[in-house]
Amino acid sequence: IAEINANMKKYIDAHCHLFDEKLPDNIGAIVNATRPADWGDVIAVADKNINVFAAIGVHPWFVGELVAGWDAQMRELLEQNPGVMIGEIGLDKHKLDMETQIDVFSHQLEMAVELGRGVHVHCVGAWDKMFAVLKRYKSQQIPFILFHRFSGNAVDVARLVADYNAYFSFSGTRRIIADVPRDRILVETDSNNPTGIIRVAEQIAAICPDCDFYENTIGMLKNG
Repeated sequence: IAEINANMKKYIDAHCHLFDEKLPDNIGAIVNATRPADWGDVIAVADKNINVFAAIGVHPWFVGELVAGWDAQMRELLEQNPGVMIGEIGLDKHKLDMETQIDVFSHQLEMAVELGRGVHVHCVGAWDKMFAVLKRYKSQQIPFILFHRFSGNAVDVARLVADYNAYFSFSGTRRIIADVPRDRILVETDSNNPTGIIRVAEQIAAICPDCDFYENTIGMLKNG
């Protein structure tokens, strides 16, 4: 893991998407792919910048686009790139075909277990189904799971931290932040402009002044 310019306040956007411009020396990013067409581009962006980290996966919005062999392609890329994580994956009640979503999500969690990769998860309105799937992997030690734009409750937080080494990222102030352990809070833009992370970090620091978002993210990345 690179050390971002020590002479400036450091930031890492814990969840963003493909961007074109070179980042300032004090900003890093975790770039998530959402469908196979993005996987190669996300890996290439990370390869060009020592402070950018890649995650590839199939977002629940795009499971209907998949063709046979997608999982073999994803596994091959992960095996060829041992620093690449898995994401953005998950479940979303607002999209059709929940059974396909669950099947695709489960396949990607199996890769995370087998290859020892951290996972970046999207969950909207499907926490009952999310926990039902995760339960299968409770004893199999996924290195970490980052829940981006977390929308669960305090009970969910405690359970996810204890059972799945969970972290939680936010793009703005949320009441639930008060119930998240201080060393598990990360900041994100969920955009294609990671430089916006400074504004997000300052906003959340106003309600969590003792949080070190940068060190929290580095700690998570060191897990896998």
